[in-house]
Amino acid sequence: MTYWTICPKIIQQTPNVGGDVLLTIGICDDRLLSRRLLEALIHLYEEGKDVLFNIYEFSSGEELLAEIEKQGLVFDLLFLDNSMKKLTGLETARQIRQSKSSMSACNIVFVTFAEDHDQFMTVKPLQILCKPCTQEYIEAILEKVLANPLSTSSSSPPSS
Repeated sequence: MTYWTICPKIIQQTPNVGGDVLLTIGICDDRLLSRRLLEALIHLYEEGKDVLFNIYEFSSGEELLAEIEKQGLVFDLLFLDNSMKKLTGLETARQIRQSKSSMSACNIVFVTFAEDHDQFMTVKPLQILCKPCTQEYIEAILEKVLANPLSTSSSSPPSS
């Protein structure tokens, strides 16, 4: 099995030497560069700790919600940009929290430029990060989620 490591200007295929997938992570941001940066920071953590995560990317809240419903995806950790074109990250998080699926307990991290962090508290986020993200913050979040896994989630991709 292989996974894709995305580095600036380089995409390379790397063997899975770390074993089982530990977390399923979703990144939802309408800006491709923001998604790629966050994914690269997560991959740096994977390489440093010799672990493997399933990472899914979405360019809108609508796309994320549709894929959760269609494929039954369950994320251990979900990074949401708040300033997306149609459905904001906050609105997307509200729909996830109000759903009756196992996704309702997902760890949500808002990645935003917004200074009014109080608006996010209604959906009980794990953390709120200001853009641009740093490796230090991403590592701390990953460590926290790995130390306290959700009992309702499954890190394996859904079977077809």
